[in-house]
Amino acid sequence: MAGTLKVGGKVLATHDSGTDEISLDSATNTSNMSFDANHAGIKAALNASGDAPIYACRAWVNFDGSTNTAGFCTIRGSGNVSSITDLGSGSYEVNFTTAMPDGNYAVTWEVDQVMPYVPNLQSSTSARVESRNSTNTNVDGSICVVAIFR
Repeated sequence: MAGTLKVGGKVLATHDSGTDEISLDSATNTSNMSFDANHAGIKAALNASGDAPIYACRAWVNFDGSTNTAGFCTIRGSGNVSSITDLGSGSYEVNFTTAMPDGNYAVTWEVDQVMPYVPNLQSSTSARVESRNSTNTNVDGSICVVAIFR
């Protein structure tokens, strides 16, 4: 059934019964829209089938751990990461642009030619990661990627 959604006499959205699509009026709706991440429509758009809930990557970064400019590593690309602090050979702190609610998140990370290690040093504003060789000694990696899920 085609129709419109009105609030206070203003049209917020229209429904096309032929295509079953809902169109939002961009002149009326400029911000503050939200959707449940586990809504069936969102899951379908993300090709996420099943009943398991969806959790988003809250921060990610690709950086060069072998660089150190004034105590920071070179970031190649990132989302919600403001900087990478070089804490010494093979030890890095991933600093978030927008803080997490707490330190209870999952850290996944990979580094070239050495073993990734995640010490239990997470806070709402940063996460510590380290790279080690076969003798358990910290060494720098040049291709370092980190993703944070919560």
